[in-house]
Amino acid sequence: MITRSHKRSCIITVVILFLTVYIQYTHAQTKEELEKQKGKTKEEIDYTNRLLEETRQKKQTSLNRVKILNKRIQLRNQLLSSINQEISLYNEEIINKRKLIVELENDVDIVKKQYEMLIKFAFWNKNKYDRLMFILSADNFNMAYKRMKYIQQYTRHRKEQALLIQTMREELKLEIKELEEIVIQKEEIARQKIDENRALEQERRAKDQMVLELSGQEKELKKKIAENQKIARRLEREIADIIAAEARKGRSRNLYDQLTPEEKLISDNFLGNKGKLPWPTERGVVTSRFGRQQHAVLKQVTVQNDGIDISTVQGAEARALFEGVVSKVVAILGANYTVIIRHGNFLTVYQNLINVRVKPGDMVKVKQVLGTVFTEEETNSTLLHIEIWKELNKQNPEDWLSSK
Repeated sequence: MITRSHKRSCIITVVILFLTVYIQYTHAQTKEELEKQKGKTKEEIDYTNRLLEETRQKKQTSLNRVKILNKRIQLRNQLLSSINQEISLYNEEIINKRKLIVELENDVDIVKKQYEMLIKFAFWNKNKYDRLMFILSADNFNMAYKRMKYIQQYTRHRKEQALLIQTMREELKLEIKELEEIVIQKEEIARQKIDENRALEQERRAKDQMVLELSGQEKELKKKIAENQKIARRLEREIADIIAAEARKGRSRNLYDQLTPEEKLISDNFLGNKGKLPWPTERGVVTSRFGRQQHAVLKQVTVQNDGIDISTVQGAEARALFEGVVSKVVAILGANYTVIIRHGNFLTVYQNLINVRVKPGDMVKVKQVLGTVFTEEETNSTLLHIEIWKELNKQNPEDWLSSK
């Protein structure tokens, strides 16, 4: 008959197997997500390699080249973080797998001992309890039937015990094999970590060398900072003029109140797509972020960025983030052309364009090409500056763009 200890061991085994399957499923999802994240990061690293190769064609070290290398270092750290998370998952999986193997081994031992007891019991009592005599010696038919059913149950239980032992042994072999595979996978990830650490160290040295080369150009760098500040102030005035012109159309200073129902719909849709807006270039990486940042070379200097700068390849086209109306196309000294598009009470700004294909008053669609991003001849740097405004309030474009 099935003993309590046998029932308990079976229940424990089933629970452990269920938990293991659940943990493996959860880990598989997490590992899959990490693999996707690693894949995206590697793609961006490869893209920064392409950008660096373009700027490397010119001997002159540029500030943007330092920024691209900074971005690649950031991506490399991001990749290492994903690898470390993967290693942690593998370690946890190995620990859980080893615990399961120990539990399975213990359960196999328990079942084997119970099976041995059944065999010994049958052997010791084979003469005394001859099956036919055992049944025929019953006092009545009802007792004989019960004895027959008992023998059938006893025989079936022995077979079940033997089958359970075989099944548990096979499960144990499978778990040991899976453990060996997990250990191999972990070792491969650990090798990737070593390679990434080596690459990261090389890139840090290369960046330090570039910074050293540029640090001697402090005067020129500060002049460029001053020029960028002038451009930013000019753009602020242009935005303010657009808002003021719209406000003059009605009594309220709130631009949203002046909008037509169609314009309000566009504005609401723009807001509803926060975090989902398409990138203004087909490919690119953010090399200057929103807000006040430490200068990439002049450590004692901070710079204010009212948007983000996206480094892209030569010939890249700038695209509209959302449907709207072109409010202005402005030529700014040192920044080429700037296109400002109104989306209800939101404005998007695209700076450093040439070959502009739109004019004020044009209705534009999502991803419609606005112009070509300018490539600086001396350094082969192709940089698009993007800003998003909600009336006169500056927004962080990274909060609005999709994560690709």
